[in-house]
Amino acid sequence: MAQPPESAGPFLHGQIVVARFEYLRRHQGTDSISAVLEALTPADRELLKGVDRETWYPFSTLNRLDRAIAGHIGGDASAIYERLGEASAQQRTLWLGEHAALVNVHGFLVRMAEEHRRFHNFGQAEYRRINFSVGEISFSEYPENDPVYCLSAKGYFRRSIEHLTGAPVSAEERYCQSRGDVACVWSLRWSSRTDTATL
Repeated sequence: MAQPPESAGPFLHGQIVVARFEYLRRHQGTDSISAVLEALTPADRELLKGVDRETWYPFSTLNRLDRAIAGHIGGDASAIYERLGEASAQQRTLWLGEHAALVNVHGFLVRMAEEHRRFHNFGQAEYRRINFSVGEISFSEYPENDPVYCLSAKGYFRRSIEHLTGAPVSAEERYCQSRGDVACVWSLRWSSRTDTATL
């Protein structure tokens, strides 16, 4: 994996950005990509031309891209941001294939926290197991905050765990840096494939 740039500012790995364009292509058609790029600033447009999964992109550019996608699609923007997060989750869990049901959710979330700096050159992540089917993941020390990214994170968590369990998932952001809290803290609750009553 290519190293993040040394210049100042928070950057994200290109896999996250590529998932946005793949969502657009799959659900809105290839022409939608040009329309969304036209809605961005010239600087962002230049950065995102020929987007590459091994390149690092500014955190703020991703959030402006998400807003442009929501503006292009129309309707409930919050729901669209969550769907964009779900698209990233599908890419992340795709490699599990038929073995997804064998993956421990807590183990998956621990690894997600440990790999935070693999996909972000900023912030810290920590996962805490609460009980058999409840966990808490927190993100702190973000130099920039944007509620759009938190909404996409909700979709990411929910879809990732749903893929592992085949059952509904609750993802609630109890604290948020964009609201002035020290960290974004997510309470995640799920059930097994055979028991959905606990939700």
